[in-house]
Amino acid sequence: MNPRIALVALLALAACGNDASTTTTTMTTPDRTGSLAEVCPSTVVFQTDWFPQAEHGGLYELVGDDYTVSKDAGTTAGSMVLDGEALGVNVEIRAGGPFIQSPVVTQMYQDDAITMGYVGNDVAVARYADAPTVAVFNALNVNPQVVLWDKARHPGAETLEEVLPEIDSLYVFGEPSWVKYLVGQGILDKDKVDSNYQGNLILATENVAHQGFLTSEPFSYRNLESGAIETGSVLIHDLGWTSYPQNLAVRKDRLEELSPCLTELVPILQRAQLNYLASPERANAIIVDAVTTFDSYWQQSTESTAYSAETQLSAGIIGNGDTPTFGDLEEPRVTEFIAKVTPILRESGIEVPEVTAIDITDNSFLDPEISFGG
Repeated sequence: MNPRIALVALLALAACGNDASTTTTTMTTPDRTGSLAEVCPSTVVFQTDWFPQAEHGGLYELVGDDYTVSKDAGTTAGSMVLDGEALGVNVEIRAGGPFIQSPVVTQMYQDDAITMGYVGNDVAVARYADAPTVAVFNALNVNPQVVLWDKARHPGAETLEEVLPEIDSLYVFGEPSWVKYLVGQGILDKDKVDSNYQGNLILATENVAHQGFLTSEPFSYRNLESGAIETGSVLIHDLGWTSYPQNLAVRKDRLEELSPCLTELVPILQRAQLNYLASPERANAIIVDAVTTFDSYWQQSTESTAYSAETQLSAGIIGNGDTPTFGDLEEPRVTEFIAKVTPILRESGIEVPEVTAIDITDNSFLDPEISFGG
């Protein structure tokens, strides 16, 4: 295939209060091969982990203009397209969160209609004994999860180590493995951790830090009705928790069955993600429409989705990693992460067999000519 080069000028808003800057990004993508009708299910179903959001933008890039949204089922469905051309099958994106009664991996094993689902490396290791999955495309190279705090309260704090002595608590959801890792590394005092975080914007009223996403909470805090708050933050990736967070994976027992489809579909996923970065407006509008139709507590807007897409680019959340292939799961990084997470999971009472990177990842379906560069 002859690669084509698209030079795309994108306005990148830097996270955490930096000035906006213009970034020219080169995306190298071979031409698409054709229809998926002969090799894929008539409807390709993606199970996501949460409500529609810009972090899922590459999937919504594939949704045709004929889409419909089901409030009851939490789905967005229509013809599958790329670059405005129909791919011969339909696509259905299923919301996670309150729309599913069990984790994504469990849903995948309960419902054969699900083609692929979001499975981070940590979940893949934790569930390998009873529900093994294989990741075939890495949608986000860096986990956008952060610990964040009010910069005005802590003007001299640039790192987690510097802010921890100044705050009352670090609020998190439950007992995430990355917190146990930070405690084990001596970075975080267990007594500082409060596991009862409810997702509210508590920096406005309390001297604390909390778990959040670089791609959403800083925007929310800047737009508080009570007054803007500028946040300081650190990515948990930069603290050593380097799991690939949002991988599209298949059940291991269906890998052979789905291989002909994956051979054609995975390069399309690579291209769709890059297309989304280049021009996120249409996919973002579908995301906002879906969330509005769901009519729940989760909210998205044109402004918040634009911020997320820009931050994914400017903060390096989406990128190649150490290889030129876009979307691969690099074996050394996965191997190193498995060594970190396995003892933590076992200490928590989870059965974890000996797992290697090639047990939970497969880069063979990726097109190595598809690359992201800036």
